[in-house]
Amino acid sequence: MTDTAPPDVSTLARGYGRAVYLAAYRVLGDAGQAEDVQQDVFLRLLEKPPTDVASWPAYLAAMATRQAIDRLRSRQRWRRLRPLWKAAEPEAADTVEQDAEQAERARRLRDALAQLKPQHAECFVLRHLHGLDTAAIARATGLTPNHVGVCLHRATQTLESLLNDRARSAQEVL
Repeated sequence: MTDTAPPDVSTLARGYGRAVYLAAYRVLGDAGQAEDVQQDVFLRLLEKPPTDVASWPAYLAAMATRQAIDRLRSRQRWRRLRPLWKAAEPEAADTVEQDAEQAERARRLRDALAQLKPQHAECFVLRHLHGLDTAAIARATGLTPNHVGVCLHRATQTLESLLNDRARSAQEVL
């Protein structure tokens, strides 16, 4: 069921502002940039409110994710994503070595994500970092569920290939 009229942007900001911020933060790993994305999302809603939204949380998460990915692509500055496919929240590292290793894996994943097609990167982030299912991703992106599945499959294959190639290259240097 879709909303007939968009809610007031200030109501959306109060209700979903934190979720938008967290969606951007999960991608960017930087509080300041996540706040900028949060502001941009709600400014864009003021400028051009959508006419047909089935789920505001999914729509806003997708919007924040797209804008965060755009920021990463333009600046090539991804900071703290975990390189595990089912990562939800970063875990505290026990040692400085583990922290450095985790940061390096995250940097490699960010670099690899930046090389994906934007649609594939968006679907991957929405699925594996935000935990949306295929149907929710389809609603948020306007793709068919089948197309979302194809994007996820291709993103995973490409990321595995890129990350394995980089891991081999790093071992050769050692």
